[in-house]
Amino acid sequence: MPKYRGIEYSVIQGVQPRSWKWEIAVPEDGAKVGQSSSKLDAVRAAERAIERALAPGQKRLISPKGNRPH
Repeated sequence: MPKYRGIEYSVIQGVQPRSWKWEIAVPEDGAKVGQSSSKLDAVRAAERAIERALAPGQKRLISPKGNRPH
C-alpha cells in the first residue's frame, strides 16, 4: 500500500466509468474516503486529505445537531 508522509492510503477503480475511490487511515481521526474522476486526481485528493489531517491546529468546530441555522 502506498504511503504519503507516513500515512497509508489506497486508490481503487470504481464500478462506474471515470470513477476512482480513495481512502486514508489516520490514527487519530480514523478513515477518510472520497471519490475522483481520475486515478491521478484520486491520489492528489488522498494526499491533500493527509496534509489536512496532519496540519497542526486545524481542528474544525462543528455545531451540535439542532443548533444549525435554517
